[in-house]
Amino acid sequence: MGASEKTAAGVSTLPLLPQDILVEILSKLHAKSLVRFRCLSKFFYALTVDHAFGVMHRSLSLTLPSRAGILISISSSRSSPAYYTINFSEQNPRRPGMLQANRLAYLDAEPFLKGSLRSSFDGLICLSTPNGDVVVCNVSTGQRISLPRIQFHSPHPPSTRALLEFDSQSKRYKILMSTWMFDQVLEFKYWILTVGADKSWREINFSSSHPFSPLDSYPYPSYCDNSVYIEGIIYFYNWLAKDDYTRFHIVAFEFGSESYSLIPFPAEVSSSSSQYDPSNYVLGSFGLLQVDGGRLAIVLVHKRGGQFYMDVSTWEKSKECWEKITMIIPLEKSRAIQQSVRYTTNHVGEIVLLCKNSERFSILVYNLKSEVWRQFDVGGVEFPFVCHTDVRMYRTRDNVLSLE
Repeated sequence: MGASEKTAAGVSTLPLLPQDILVEILSKLHAKSLVRFRCLSKFFYALTVDHAFGVMHRSLSLTLPSRAGILISISSSRSSPAYYTINFSEQNPRRPGMLQANRLAYLDAEPFLKGSLRSSFDGLICLSTPNGDVVVCNVSTGQRISLPRIQFHSPHPPSTRALLEFDSQSKRYKILMSTWMFDQVLEFKYWILTVGADKSWREINFSSSHPFSPLDSYPYPSYCDNSVYIEGIIYFYNWLAKDDYTRFHIVAFEFGSESYSLIPFPAEVSSSSSQYDPSNYVLGSFGLLQVDGGRLAIVLVHKRGGQFYMDVSTWEKSKECWEKITMIIPLEKSRAIQQSVRYTTNHVGEIVLLCKNSERFSILVYNLKSEVWRQFDVGGVEFPFVCHTDVRMYRTRDNVLSLE
């Protein structure tokens, strides 16, 4: 029997296995492999596009380090964006302590990627251009869909920002579009689209007394990292209040009810971010993360004298207040911190710092419970970069769900 005959025979006997065993086997495969399985038969196609199977596959991804990692976006005014993924289970065998960055080559030539990546969730990325074009892409499988375009009736081009998250009530992904346009007066509008269900955007109306915008245009992007999703709510900074840090707040938008509330910004973080003090300065940005099993946190790295520190302020819902802890970054670890810092968390909830200098990236990982730091160098990223480079970092994981 030839190789092709053996393969065909093996495939034909798989559906004869008990379904629960077959589902368990397939759930342990990477999303990219499962997409290839869809072409084998109607049976495999139906199974791998089943929503319940996709949810189980994503849940399992949280427990398997090989199926979770981080996504890095690198862009500048002079070059197209470059995208890399890093997996914490893939250390370079020849260089202990080095993680290998893998270039997402299939994204390089896509024209839509010249838009802005400012939202990532569940292994999906959402890119939007200022004129309202929105594309959602599955990092694992390469699938992408273009969403309907909103027709804006304004003599001046609008500015838009799209945020992608999951609605736990409808069990679907939704996108919140925030737009502002100038037609004699500055006007803010908000739209919702359910991916795979809505054929057009739905405008939602909020009180004009508290408009919000997640837009983070120059010169403010260095002060903000990505939004964060926790239990059906997406949290992001309201940049309409950026000029007055005493009024600066966080927007908590609930996708199920399509409503929002406001959380005050920690006064200590506001003052340290807005005032220049040569003896105590902030390095780059403050990150918005989910830590310690589901709490909202603001993370900030700063330097006082010759010592680096990391502040973690967590929002206590029951007390409606922020609680802050400060930890010292060990001297041997702090040498990796030079130009800028970006923040995210990994699959076990540890805080991940991406540190960039002129020659390389380094990653610092901090465990809040054990209070242990780890450090990795990052290999595989092309250097040097041109000036004005914008670096973003997001948590990602395997996702087999179809976007249709």
